[in-house]
Amino acid sequence: MEENFFTKTLLNKSGTTLGTEMLRDLLIPSLVGNNKDIMYWSGKLLARKLPLASKKDLKLFFKYAGWGDLKLIKSKKDIEIFELSGEPIKLRCKLTEKPDFKLETGFIAETYQLEDQFVTEGEIEKVDSKNYTVTINIHIDKHSSMLEEKTGIQPFSLIEFDKIQKEAQKIDSSNLESTSSNTNDNA
Repeated sequence: MEENFFTKTLLNKSGTTLGTEMLRDLLIPSLVGNNKDIMYWSGKLLARKLPLASKKDLKLFFKYAGWGDLKLIKSKKDIEIFELSGEPIKLRCKLTEKPDFKLETGFIAETYQLEDQFVTEGEIEKVDSKNYTVTINIHIDKHSSMLEEKTGIQPFSLIEFDKIQKEAQKIDSSNLESTSSNTNDNA
């Protein structure tokens, strides 16, 4: 089901982020009140429901999800430091007085935990509303291993999906060129 979910949503070229922004910045905070961690745990749940084939898929996942541009800026022994930027961050900083990026943080943390099998938690170090960047720290406790969960859900590779999409675009482009050449030759 999840691979089908990914494929159908990624191939859909229409839509905006308006619905997403209304849900996460208006409706959900109104419903949960002071429970600020609900988005973090929701991000972790999403990562379990829609597992990625690899941590390397995170960058493309964020792009396709409309969550912004994710970049690993520093890797230390027990911590990975990410920067999140781009138009979605700029928009959320402009629309919301105190934008919350806990959904994204939870998703990254759980993706690391699923792949590495170590207890992993994330925290937002800084939201820079002037430069429209978010610094996210992912803490990996390499002394606390996890038991692998058998979910039956096949991890999805966005890197492979992206390669297939680019190949399909090349084929479409070459077909258009040959069709236009044939049309010009017949004229």
